[in-house]
Amino acid sequence: MNAKASIAALATAALLGIAPLAAQAQARSDWGNYIGVAIGEPDFGDVGLKVFGGQQLHPNFGWEAAYTKFVRERIRTPFGERSTDFWGLSAAAVGIIPLPQNFSVYGKLGLIYGRTRVRGGGTSSTDGEFDPLIGIGARYQATPQVAFRLEFEEFDQGNLLSAGITYRF
Repeated sequence: MNAKASIAALATAALLGIAPLAAQAQARSDWGNYIGVAIGEPDFGDVGLKVFGGQQLHPNFGWEAAYTKFVRERIRTPFGERSTDFWGLSAAAVGIIPLPQNFSVYGKLGLIYGRTRVRGGGTSSTDGEFDPLIGIGARYQATPQVAFRLEFEEFDQGNLLSAGITYRF
């Protein structure tokens, strides 16, 4: 084999080796870290708030951690006003199915440590426990960094239907 043929064979092998790497880099464009906020309607309380962050490790898989708070619910009883509030810390695995036109759907499965506190109206109690967390949602990727999402999460202490925004970095 002459020198020109050897160089051509090496160049061809190099290009064939680079092509899969380029395709992988293209697929990785939706990978990365993100943070976000959401507001929604909880089972109890006036409003549900959530601050979260996570990492998409693969186009179909990631993880997410969140702080969730249900703003205090007040109920009048014959014994006075009673208030209930909730906060929770969660971690979940996220399975993602990309759809056309920058949409995707996802499911979550994880754990939440939640604390519910009831005060007034002749009662006072605080309950904190670990419970399973499941969720489903849909996301629209408006730009490479910004996405909007709708989500429903269910856990023993309550449910939250929310709308949020994420920022990828």
